[in-house]
Amino acid sequence: MPNPFPTISKQKQPQAWAITPNSQALTELAKGIWDCAKQTQKRPLVVLSTAGPLIGVRAALEQNRPKDLPSNIAFLPQVISFTDWLEAAPGAWKFPKKQTDLERWLSVFVNLRKHKVLQSWFKAESEAGAWGLAQAVIDACDSLSEVVVPKLQSELNDLLQTHTIDTEAWLKKVELVLDQAVAKAYVGLSRNVVDEESAVLLTFWRYLTNIGDPVIRKHLAMAAQMQLAKANAEKNPTTVRPFIWVQTADPKPIDQELIDGYLNDYAQFATVVRVDLDWQSVALWPEALCGLDAEGHIQVANSAEDSQIESNLQSHRQAEWRLLAARRFEELAWAATKSIESHLIAGKKNIALVAQDRLAARRARALLSRLGSALRIRDETGWKLSTTRAAAAFNSWLEIIRAPKEGPSASALLEFLQNPYFDLSHSLNTSPEVCVGLIAQLEDILIASQAKSGWETFTMAIERANSYAASNGGSPNAHLIDLIKFVRRLHNGWQQSMLDCSSAYVLLQKNLQETGMVQKLENDAAGKQLLEVLKGFDLSSGIYKDLKMRLPEWLSLLKTIIEEASYEEAGKEALATLSILPLSSTRLRQFDAVVLVGCDEQQLPAFSEPPLFFSDTLNRYLKSSTIAAQYIQQARDLSQLLVSCKNVDLLWQSKSKSGEPLRPSAWIQRLQAKLKDWRVIDAKPELYEGKSQPISMSVSMPNQNLAIPITVSPSAYKALRDCPYRYYVSSLLGLRKAKEFEEGFDASLAGQILHALLKTFFQALKTEEEKSHSPIHQGNEVRRLWMIDHLMKCSEKEFERLIAGDARVLGTLRDWQKQIPSFIDWQIQRENEGWRYHDAELPIGFTLSLTDPDGVQRDIRIAGRADRFDIHESNTTAAAVIDYKNQKMKKIVDRSENILDDPQLLIYARAANENTIAAHLPGRTVGEAQWVSLKAEIDKGEDKNIRAHTVEDMPNAMAQFSEQIEKDLNSLWARKPMQAFAPDSVCQYCEARGICRKGMW
Repeated sequence: MPNPFPTISKQKQPQAWAITPNSQALTELAKGIWDCAKQTQKRPLVVLSTAGPLIGVRAALEQNRPKDLPSNIAFLPQVISFTDWLEAAPGAWKFPKKQTDLERWLSVFVNLRKHKVLQSWFKAESEAGAWGLAQAVIDACDSLSEVVVPKLQSELNDLLQTHTIDTEAWLKKVELVLDQAVAKAYVGLSRNVVDEESAVLLTFWRYLTNIGDPVIRKHLAMAAQMQLAKANAEKNPTTVRPFIWVQTADPKPIDQELIDGYLNDYAQFATVVRVDLDWQSVALWPEALCGLDAEGHIQVANSAEDSQIESNLQSHRQAEWRLLAARRFEELAWAATKSIESHLIAGKKNIALVAQDRLAARRARALLSRLGSALRIRDETGWKLSTTRAAAAFNSWLEIIRAPKEGPSASALLEFLQNPYFDLSHSLNTSPEVCVGLIAQLEDILIASQAKSGWETFTMAIERANSYAASNGGSPNAHLIDLIKFVRRLHNGWQQSMLDCSSAYVLLQKNLQETGMVQKLENDAAGKQLLEVLKGFDLSSGIYKDLKMRLPEWLSLLKTIIEEASYEEAGKEALATLSILPLSSTRLRQFDAVVLVGCDEQQLPAFSEPPLFFSDTLNRYLKSSTIAAQYIQQARDLSQLLVSCKNVDLLWQSKSKSGEPLRPSAWIQRLQAKLKDWRVIDAKPELYEGKSQPISMSVSMPNQNLAIPITVSPSAYKALRDCPYRYYVSSLLGLRKAKEFEEGFDASLAGQILHALLKTFFQALKTEEEKSHSPIHQGNEVRRLWMIDHLMKCSEKEFERLIAGDARVLGTLRDWQKQIPSFIDWQIQRENEGWRYHDAELPIGFTLSLTDPDGVQRDIRIAGRADRFDIHESNTTAAAVIDYKNQKMKKIVDRSENILDDPQLLIYARAANENTIAAHLPGRTVGEAQWVSLKAEIDKGEDKNIRAHTVEDMPNAMAQFSEQIEKDLNSLWARKPMQAFAPDSVCQYCEARGICRKGMW
């Protein structure tokens, strides 16, 4: 039976009333409020301790409005949350300026610089960790203030009048309170650490606590409200309205004392009713009924209380309570989605998804999004602004700012350029048509050249690509260079050791304007909220406008503030509403159905992170929140939820990530022990049956309509020899693995530089040899020193820009410079044998004429680019082809054993012999081919210093190759079956492996 509203007495003390937190709680509360209005003939002021039930209380008041009310109380009683009531305090505009979270964090930063004792606590922290520690320090100081400030009520009253306060008196009281609490909490224990912690907290409190702190403003607001009530009572006692306090959740002891004091003082002037929750007939577990004892421990239930719990359970048992267990995460999200869908199909309009497991709730939300506008989803779990697409786009720019002066990584650059809020045409001041495909082209160039970081590296890669395009009939794209210059200019604006917060904010806003991000963010709901958060960093009119800090510190602070901000979704009309909310937000709220996901023993109950500075024992003595109090509150919240809503689905994941079994929450297990017929339903996804074909060897017959390439590169022919099926996938179907940046430093671009600088060096050598007075004609030793010196300088020059873009390349340069003396020794030895450098980097090829199965003659071009050609001084008909390999000799020797499967040198030799003019070798025949290692093992002794490996039996190899290539290409044009028969060494790195699946058969 509901407790009747008390008869208002004339005694100057608060009236006590309790309501039962079941499905009729709001109706009962509304009737009681109206009863108070009729008894006092005044419009009550109703203050709720939490804001969650606010709308429900107002709706219940409207639905239960009595008939024939006098005009003076006809309006709805004023219902307001405690927080809003404080903000509405009279004369609040006279209070000391309220400090924002950002200003409080900056005060920590400023005081750290001033006081060495505080710096020692932060010295091991990263930028992000330091700001997190700053938040913990501020929370600890607020906890101290909550204990001390109530004892300073007289000083607060004086502050309201004079706006001055004795801070030294405050500090002494803080020291006394903390010392007493520590003594009680740690009696008999070693106090070395405790004393140090206490000293640090007191030091922080001394320097950080300000009369603009939230705790102090709360007490000022309550004092102002009390002064108003007192003033009104003195002028006209009939104007003071009744005050109804509704305690919707168990308060912290310190808050309990505060509100009790206020209600007792207010009762001297007007009617006060304190409304609590009566758990007698609602609690489903003893702890929910008994609560905490005077010492802050959970009380043990007696036999009468156990009987009451048994009675509650039997009377509130609902057939619609369902237990659902899913084995895996995806099945859990699927089961939650299906549960919500079933309630919607049943006609329920107001559904709650209690996100005890936030990840599963997020996944279920994504699955429910396919319902479109028919379902309105309201997320009350504190969806972080940092998880939105707008914040991710903004963060991509912060990563560019954070990059070193040499430039960002290619991944960071592309992530920023590809974000949907970056306006490319606005940034380059050109038409959108010109920008089509520009970012994709840049990505292709950077990945192909493995240009992983650095402005100079990016510029070199683009210049090489433009140069190649110009020399091969393509169109160079100058806008790519303009794009790199644009981002680099903005990045250079942040290259300073220290910056002040005000200027940094102005520069950031300018960046967002220049990149066009502001305009696009303003048109996005999350983007607009992000811009509002950023406005908080405008410190131009504050005391911290000239505060200087390092760029990483400022960026970390910026990210932390964004991480703390919540994203608020815009409301919309829909046929049904799904509210995603934490368990604590279900208090005194009504839903047609509830789905609670995450009811396993690890997540229910869930406890907040323990404070950094205060242990649970110390928190109890400081009258703050404790683990036991959180446990009691969640037991009551769950009891209220089950009792007030008959359609409740409780879901959990029965298998952990590691495969270990997970049991339901202990609360659920205890209910199962009492309710023998309450069975767990295994949530299994719908099964679909089908028959699969057995896996067989990958074999393909090229379709008649599939074009056969008329040009074959050495690498493509190698793929054909390695595995015909691999060639079919890559060259005939044109399928390619999505290119990406490899892990670590890749020397692809450095390898290209080596080839280019060797060509430059040998061309300079030929020019020097034409000078009769050159020192290179003065003997081998002088020639050797000249060559080493010039190759060193040439290497430094060629690598200079690459190193400016990516400092890691310096290691590649130094490794190559160690090779130079040995390489020059090999070159001089080769010259002593009569060979001279002739030309390098020549595109050459030859043509094969084949007849396809239809009798049509086809010409296939076999072409590539040769690294180097040498000629013999004493033999006017001899020439040699050389291929540089940035590999050790062992790999080169292994390669030579299968030269017919990798005939790159043979292709170059035949091409040069069949077209000597194109190879710049008129009258000469290539009769020798060599691989030359650029990574000789010079550190293993002179006998290991082998740099070149010659193709053995060149004439025979050339004959076998010519016969083999005609046979292979004839088979290709005849469209014979192309089977996967490569060895495992080839399959390991094959791009077609996911299609072929050779390892499966």
